[in-house]
Amino acid sequence: MLFALALLSLGALAAGCGGDDDGEEAGEGTTTTAEEAQKSVDIEMGDYYFKPDKLTLPVGAVEITAPNVGKVEHELVLFKTDQNPADLPVSGSTVDTEALEEEGAEEAGEAEAEAGETATGTFDVTEGKYAMICNIPGHYQKGMYGSATVK
Repeated sequence: MLFALALLSLGALAAGCGGDDDGEEAGEGTTTTAEEAQKSVDIEMGDYYFKPDKLTLPVGAVEITAPNVGKVEHELVLFKTDQNPADLPVSGSTVDTEALEEEGAEEAGEAEAEAGETATGTFDVTEGKYAMICNIPGHYQKGMYGSATVK
């Protein structure tokens, strides 16, 4: 009986060594290069702020993950524009995106999340300056904006 238990223990120990379920050898796995890491960024959305509110992004497709840690719905909209994010045209309680686009701004993407959820979006960005806003009524006026530079 003890001999059988010893054999079972050795078998379990041998099975635990080596590869894993997906056929990779022990110690091997996926790695992230510095370039791939830069293609992904986290931006926290809270009640009337982005954190960070100033960032630098690489040119190309960038995946933005934006957890909403606030108590209300928020969105992250990115516009390519040379305008100061604090001085965008408003209409009523939102940024006037039509006026902004008439002034040459281009929307690069948008991600929206309810309170406690996380928004994820891929934003295609080219070199230049960007305004980051939450355009839910009243949020921009409460200071929910920031800037990004793409290099």
